[in-house]
Amino acid sequence: MHINRSLCGVAVVIVAGFALACGGSTEPPVFFVQPQDGATVKSPVALEFGSRNVSIAAVPQGTVTEARAGLGHYHVAVDADCLPAGTEIPKAAPWVHFGDGKNVIDMQLPTGTHRLTLQVGDDLHRTIEGLCSTISVNVTQ
Repeated sequence: MHINRSLCGVAVVIVAGFALACGGSTEPPVFFVQPQDGATVKSPVALEFGSRNVSIAAVPQGTVTEARAGLGHYHVAVDADCLPAGTEIPKAAPWVHFGDGKNVIDMQLPTGTHRLTLQVGDDLHRTIEGLCSTISVNVTQ
């Protein structure tokens, strides 16, 4: 069967346009605003996180015994993969917690290529299904 490549390209554009028009997005629900995937950067690296369809908030003060529904906060790791849903995010390297609800940090990174993983956790620091993304950056002097 022979399929015209031009028609395939048009079909992809139509489907993508329809998804965006209906409120869909090709971006994941959590993402790095900066740096972009594959960027060459200098240390300290300015990281900024963003989200779609998920509310980001500070963890309540005091002892938290129950997670609030529909809320989370960011965690970022260097050279680590996304953790499975429902896993408690370690409160140690390589993870940095943003329990204060912030979405920015200037992070010191050694020279070389690094994977940066952004993952949202609930008030108990448990990962939430589908709220993780990873990019790579090349750090120069």
